[in-house]
Amino acid sequence: MNVTVEFLSMPVITKIIGSKSITLSFSGNTIDDLLYHITNKFGEKVRRFLLDDTGKLDMTLKILLNKKEWIPRERTNRSLQDSDVVTIMMLVGGG
Repeated sequence: MNVTVEFLSMPVITKIIGSKSITLSFSGNTIDDLLYHITNKFGEKVRRFLLDDTGKLDMTLKILLNKKEWIPRERTNRSLQDSDVVTIMMLVGGG
């Protein structure tokens, strides 16, 4: 499966992978599988940034699928389709 992954407000990750967007080919079919592939491909520093200590998506991150559907952290077992666009972003707050 080929999926495009965009990283928004994540300079640590974009520095490691060399881009804000990459297209990945992987053998899984869920968002969890995609996160596993990304962390295996790009290493421990990326894993620590994307995932919490239990291996789930970090609470400070949000996922947007195909620029229209927010995926809750507890639903990362959701299936993906070939050519989906997965946007992973850090929510930033301030005042």
